[in-house]
Amino acid sequence: MVETVTLNLYEVSRKILDLTPSITTIWLQEIVRSMEIPVTIPRDFAEKRTVLLARYLVEDVDHDMQTWALDMGEWLRSQEFPFSSILRTYQLYRNVFWRVLQPELQRWSLSSQEMHYLESQLGKAMDESVFWAVYHFEQMMNKELVQKEETISYLHNDKLTMLGKIAANMAHELRNPLCAIEGFLKLIGESTQEQAQLQTYIQVVMHEFENLHRQLTGFLSFSKKPILDEIFKTVQVEELLEEVEMLITPRLVGENIRFEKQIHPCSLACYEEGLKQVVVNLLNNAIDAVQNRSDKYIHVISTSSDGWLYLSVENNGERIPPEIVENLFQPFFTTKQNGTGIGLSICKNIIEKHQGTIHCDSNEKRTRFIVSLPIANTQETGPKMAAL
Repeated sequence: MVETVTLNLYEVSRKILDLTPSITTIWLQEIVRSMEIPVTIPRDFAEKRTVLLARYLVEDVDHDMQTWALDMGEWLRSQEFPFSSILRTYQLYRNVFWRVLQPELQRWSLSSQEMHYLESQLGKAMDESVFWAVYHFEQMMNKELVQKEETISYLHNDKLTMLGKIAANMAHELRNPLCAIEGFLKLIGESTQEQAQLQTYIQVVMHEFENLHRQLTGFLSFSKKPILDEIFKTVQVEELLEEVEMLITPRLVGENIRFEKQIHPCSLACYEEGLKQVVVNLLNNAIDAVQNRSDKYIHVISTSSDGWLYLSVENNGERIPPEIVENLFQPFFTTKQNGTGIGLSICKNIIEKHQGTIHCDSNEKRTRFIVSLPIANTQETGPKMAAL
């Protein structure tokens, strides 16, 4: 019986080859008639599939089938057909193939065993072609995704490099006059100790000078150079947060915002001014976020666990959509009318220089920014970092 089947397979293979033009024509017509998206497959591609099925019955065509699937997949991809349309063309082919072939099989006097074997072999060949088509399509899609990710990464890094150069130049140009201003303010303060009113003015100027210094420190976080002359030192988190609270208290009081904090005492090795800049930025953003609420609320929580500090700045402002959350920390991305889009980028860079992370979690009830920092000193301590 095996010999009979083999003999019939050669005969069936030749007859399938004879039917190739008819199968191809009907298949292409079905594609035009049934597909919502127009798909026009070159006839040589279309005919080769039936030829490979016919050869599959009597010879090893795995390599040729893979090559055809690759060529077909590349052509379909070049036409930007959706994956669902590609699978639909294969489904239509299977239907057309059996619709044309089965009436012929009935005329070839094949036994039921031969018929079953033939259907099994041809079905297997079709499944193989679909597998390789899907496989090569996935490979091409993955390659394109990798290329796109590399391009996005390159553009992002190029943007940060440019911003870093601007930050370094700006810091260099501003630092010298700022140091001179600070020095003369101290001299004036020392020489006017008995003039209380003037001392008050000097303190206000020094306070604003420190704010300017903090802003400059934050912007310099985009540069690969050290954060000015700041020392990586151990600070008390509760004291640092109290100083920040004093800075933003005028806004909290002026805009009638309920402010609560829950601080767990903890020592932290950090760039003090850099970390202050992060918290000030997050709190100012939180104040902006609750402008449209009647009951304005901001909550700061600081906890520590397993060698990490977790700082949460929470507000009851409007929910931030997920697509915006994904881009919040990108340079120059902003949803504010007069925003610059660098505040949260600065925060992210400063936190990453502490080997930490920052992320946003937003829902209908509240939005919070969570900062995670290693408590232990992960940087060089002792001498000051080199100046610009």
